Amino acid sequence: MSSDSGEVEPRPPRPDFDLPEIRRVHAEQSTFAPTRRNFESDLSASEDAVDIIVETAAPIPIRDLGPVLYVDGVPLAEVTQEADNVYRFVARNRQDLHDGASLSLGWTGSSPDERVQTDQHLTLPESGPS
Repeated sequence: MSSDSGEVEPRPPRPDFDLPEIRRVHAEQSTFAPTRRNFESDLSASEDAVDIIVETAAPIPIRDLGPVLYVDGVPLAEVTQEADNVYRFVARNRQDLHDGASLSLGWTGSSPDERVQTDQHLTLPESGPS
């Protein structure tokens, strides 16, 4: 039995992992080659990939879970930061996308109601590498 009559220490504030709103979206035709890191990737190369460049209102917070761009529910989790508040998401297969698709930003595994919705829509580039 404890004889400590003190108050429980308050917990520190939780980090803010809220995702920023999407300001602009631009799509570019590209190719995809899996990055060789410490293992060989199971992802196959693609000559028919699309890069979707997203500008956000603020930086995407750094955390254990990665950001995902959802294109009408298709998750794009391959992402690199290009500049302050600018991120490049890769769709390895153009056939998974279509013009006018709605876009939302979420964390890996997030449900649709947890994602940041946007009024932006996808405009696909003309076919063929740029």
